[in-house]
Amino acid sequence: MMNIIEFFNRNKIKSNNKIKILDILGFEPDFYYDSYNYEIDPGNLEDNNDIIFEELLNINEGTITKEASKTVTHEDILKPESIEETPTDTFNPLNITQQIQRVWSDLESRRKWVRPLLISTFAVLIIITGTSVFSNIRTNEAEINQEAITVTGNSNELIELLPTLIEISTNTFYSKYDVSNASANLQQIESSLIQYQENLAFRDDVNINDVQNNLNNIFQLINLLDLVISYRILNSEVLVYNELPTDSENIDIGSITLELSEIIAKSKVNIEQLPDIEEFQNHKNLVNIATSTAEDLHGRYLGALRNNEYEVASSISTAIFLNKETELNAFKNSLNEFKNNALITYESFSDLP
Repeated sequence: MMNIIEFFNRNKIKSNNKIKILDILGFEPDFYYDSYNYEIDPGNLEDNNDIIFEELLNINEGTITKEASKTVTHEDILKPESIEETPTDTFNPLNITQQIQRVWSDLESRRKWVRPLLISTFAVLIIITGTSVFSNIRTNEAEINQEAITVTGNSNELIELLPTLIEISTNTFYSKYDVSNASANLQQIESSLIQYQENLAFRDDVNINDVQNNLNNIFQLINLLDLVISYRILNSEVLVYNELPTDSENIDIGSITLELSEIIAKSKVNIEQLPDIEEFQNHKNLVNIATSTAEDLHGRYLGALRNNEYEVASSISTAIFLNKETELNAFKNSLNEFKNNALITYESFSDLP
């Protein structure tokens, strides 16, 4: 068989002639041929078998000689006849449909576990998300409750300081420094109550209306105390005198005149800034009268000094201090009235829940 193949290759036998030669020699060819290159007439099959081997060779050699004598061009190469066919048994093209079916079968087989896996994954994610949200809500509620407890405790403790602050604000025994500290404490109480009021919106364990009424009363008292402190600080600069000289040795009429003028000017400015408080209306009216009286007495006092009427100047000096004392007593009465009303208001407060 190897000799025949070498013979075919050496003589460049065509495929259709190879098939014929193998048929004649009694071999079953392994080649598949196309009807385009080789057609057999069934009626002449016996005649074709009578073709001798030499004639096929001659035919083949003649064909080779004839084909060799031709000039091969680019167009001839591109013709279908010039391309030798590849045996179809050496190449089996992949069937795209079969590939698609195989992929689909794989998908169908995987679907049996992919779908449950996806469902399980989504279920786990939903459970985790829900648990996280619920946990965050519970944590926030716990934080709000803890903050509410802390703010409520601080607020109640600070509210208990109000009687002391009322005493400091309405007693002239305490200095400006004490009064200023009382004002700072009032601001601290107010800030704590504002924070408590803001937390009420997140609480459902209290009656907001009842608590709000109590808070409004507390805020009102704190505001009044702050006004009283302001009133007291301003009034402390009204008709403030040092010693008024009444003898010839210590008299400097120019400096005394300037000092008294400054006292009247400062008193008038402060009186205009006094806040309106119900318990202090009588004093506010009186202090205006006292300032006008003091201004008149200052003129008489300076006139007596210029005329060397020292006894008259001493009497007028006493009247000036009595005018201030009258105003101061009215102020103390107003403070006491406010103190009593403030303590009564404080007693009406209830603890913050």
